[in-house]
Amino acid sequence: MKGRNFSFIIIGYGLISLAMMLLLLFFQTMGSFWLITGSVALVSAIWVIRKERKDRKIDMIQSELSDMVFTQCPACNQMRFDKKANRCNECGYQI
Repeated sequence: MKGRNFSFIIIGYGLISLAMMLLLLFFQTMGSFWLITGSVALVSAIWVIRKERKDRKIDMIQSELSDMVFTQCPACNQMRFDKKANRCNECGYQI
């Protein structure tokens, strides 16, 4: 089993906390620099978290597909997925 790397998730949530701090500094000082940097940090945090979740979902789907076994039915010569069922979906041949 492949080990999971949570570094991008940690970076994303760290960026969210940094963005909230910068936006609070904007509210205290009314400086536009804090608004701009806080907004950039918030947008980048959302992007990092969404990218990591999408990549993790793709990796999960690929690992599930690699576990599947395709066999050929001796009666009808159709390729079929066989994980638990021992019956062909096309012709009903029992193995």
